[in-house]
Order: sequence, then structure tokens, then C-alpha cells
Amino acid sequence: MPNMGTLATGHTQNLLEWFLSGKYRSTWFPLVGKAPHDRARNECHRAFIESGCDYLFFLDADTVPPVDVIDRLIDADKDMISATVQTMKEHKGNPQLVPVALRWNEEDPEDIGYKAYWGNGVEEVDVATLACTLIKKKVMQAVGPRAFQFVYNDEYGTDGMSEDFYFNERVKEAGFNAWNHYGILCSHHKTFDTKTVNALMVNAGGE
Repeated sequence: MPNMGTLATGHTQNLLEWFLSGKYRSTWFPLVGKAPHDRARNECHRAFIESGCDYLFFLDADTVPPVDVIDRLIDADKDMISATVQTMKEHKGNPQLVPVALRWNEEDPEDIGYKAYWGNGVEEVDVATLACTLIKKKVMQAVGPRAFQFVYNDEYGTDGMSEDFYFNERVKEAGFNAWNHYGILCSHHKTFDTKTVNALMVNAGGE
């Protein structure tokens, strides 16, 4: 759980339930104050490899899943699977509430690229969030060290890919797939401009 010293309140109940249930041999690694994000996730990766555990469960400080999330993600039996985490994104001038689960899309010739994908149940995606994600040990072993990196691909370092996007690429290169569980919806505590929220509500009402 990489964080900057602040955890969402909902984590308290979940952590108590998970550790007191007796169902898991769990090691909580609350990485505090490590920045940037890629360094924090690489620290988690190293601690996981050294722990001898079977799964790495990434859970961001601002993301609170339902308490049964671990059971349901394990039951799905995928090499890498995320619960559904939503965010606000602008699309063609309009704000949208979308899942952080992407597929490559070429249907719109004016908007080709990775796009948010709404699915049902458990579906394969091209890019999955790491905000609430269960990953098997064999995946973390296969991707190797420094699996999380911010990568900039333009001259001035203004465009590139985030550490979670980069990790998804490494997972695919290692021969594994990413999945998203659309039946598990997390709370995602974000700060938004009220005008953006109002525009989202107006657009939804207009449809």
C-alpha cells in the first residue's frame, strides 16, 4: 500500500477484517513517503519477492474496495486482475466517469488509441489499473526488477507513459494478460472541480 502518510478511512475496517479472518498469511507493507510513484511500486515489488508470498495485492491509499475483494479476485484465478476503479476523464470536451481499464480502440479514426473500456464480469483488457490489483508471484518474477517506470518519449519530457502503463507493457512482454473485474466496484476518493461534476451530471441527464 504505497502512500504519502494518508489513508482513506475505509481501509481501517478492511484491514481488520482481512487480518483477523485467519484466511490469509498476509504481510502488510504500508510504504510511507516514498516518491515518485514508480519508486514506491518498485519498493513494494522488492519487498514482495523477498516475502515468499503467493500474491502481490496493490492497494492505493485513495482506493477502498469492498471487503470481499481479495476472495473474489483470487477466485477469478487470473495472473493479473484489477477491481474496477473509476476516474473522471475529458473526452471530446465532455467530462466522463470511466473505469481505469483500457483497450486499444480504432473504431473512431479521429480518436485512435487506448480508451476506457466498460465490460461485464471478468474481462481481458490491454491496460489495467494498479490501484486495486492482485498479481501472482510468477508474473512479478517474470517482469524482473525496475518493472515500474515513468517513461517519457518526447524531446522535452512532456509526453509518455505512467508507471502502471509501463508495467502493463512489461506484463504482456512476459507472456501474461491483464484482466479487470467489472463486478467489483471500488470507492475512489478524488478531488474534482464542482463545475466538472455539474457538467457530468448535465450530460448524463441529456442522454
